[in-house]
Amino acid sequence: MALTSFYTALTGLNNNSTAINVIGDNLANMNTVGFKSSKANFSELLAGVQGTSETGNPISVGLGSTLNGLSRMTTQGTVISTGNSTDAAINQNGFFVVSVEGGMGFTRSGKFEWNQDGGLIHSDGFDILGYMAVNGQVNSSGALEPIEIQKGQILPARATTSLEILANLDASAQAGDTYATTVQVYDSLGSAHAVTVEYTNTAALNWSWEATIPAVDTGGAAADPPVVIGNGNLTFDSNANLTAPAGNPALNINGLANGASDMAVTLGLWDADGNGLITNFDRDSGVSTTTQDGSAASVLTDITIDSSGVIIGKSETGQSVTLAQLALADFPNIQGLQKYKGSTFISFPSSGEPSIGAAGTGGRGTISGSSLEQSNVDMAQEFVNLIAAQRAYQANTRIITTTDELYQESINIKR
Repeated sequence: MALTSFYTALTGLNNNSTAINVIGDNLANMNTVGFKSSKANFSELLAGVQGTSETGNPISVGLGSTLNGLSRMTTQGTVISTGNSTDAAINQNGFFVVSVEGGMGFTRSGKFEWNQDGGLIHSDGFDILGYMAVNGQVNSSGALEPIEIQKGQILPARATTSLEILANLDASAQAGDTYATTVQVYDSLGSAHAVTVEYTNTAALNWSWEATIPAVDTGGAAADPPVVIGNGNLTFDSNANLTAPAGNPALNINGLANGASDMAVTLGLWDADGNGLITNFDRDSGVSTTTQDGSAASVLTDITIDSSGVIIGKSETGQSVTLAQLALADFPNIQGLQKYKGSTFISFPSSGEPSIGAAGTGGRGTISGSSLEQSNVDMAQEFVNLIAAQRAYQANTRIITTTDELYQESINIKR
């Protein structure tokens, strides 16, 4: 029978050198953002059945090993805070979606930067794809498009549509006693208007309220009386809880002198859970907090990224506005993705089609803003694998040396 050990050992040398190459690549990328380590897999080469033993069992001598593929380790890398507002890290499943030549690419690296045109680009040089907001609203079921956000852009004004005042009215007040508070609201042009709400005690557990704005706001003179934009009555029970009116009234601001649109502002007397925001305890009248949803026009200075991938713009005045949302993709078989460039992959027939949507939906993970996912390379394990591959390589060289000596013995037989 011919000696096949030379060829068999040669396959061992080739495959273990591949394993060492893979280990070297893993160790070289220990500090690569979003990198996932790989492991070389081998299977046995068989020559087929060469006969049977005396007991009838098949005899099949192996011919070495062959590379059976690379397994990518998909365990989560450590997420660290970077303080960079454009960085993002994925927790659990998913890939960021980028635009590559002729299609889409996918990456775990959330190292994003601004380009000269104000667009967000990936560190591999590709545009980040997601969903742009329209009037502060994102449609995550819409078409993907490059995310373009320019620092220094003007964030449009937002007209106030709701106003809430969390306050207490003194139960010991006498009929005719008043308490007033002033809150700024904004019109469609971003101009501020001072809304004064005055509460007047009418009887025990009963108050009236009236909301006004200065007359000059609607074209009047400074000496003219304020313009009434809403009024009503408040009733409390014996536990100081608001009982009436049943709903939230509207403040109507019409005919603004600056040409802004007419306003209908909901005055929140009740919160979303049906709890009254005005109480009537025996303590000094006062306001705890006031909130309103309008804002003046301002300049974008920075962004933040929340857990669902929503990119929120921050302005010089502290205004927040939704600008866009990052998209995440997941695959039936992420092992089937093909490396494309740097940390970017593209789909392959074995990966299946991507499922793309918002973070936190459809089995996709969440996003940590101002953070990056580190490589999942385990240095200790890689050294263990390296020693095993080295020993296997050395052992196969001994097989080749021994086989060569046997061939020399065979040649010497005829001498």
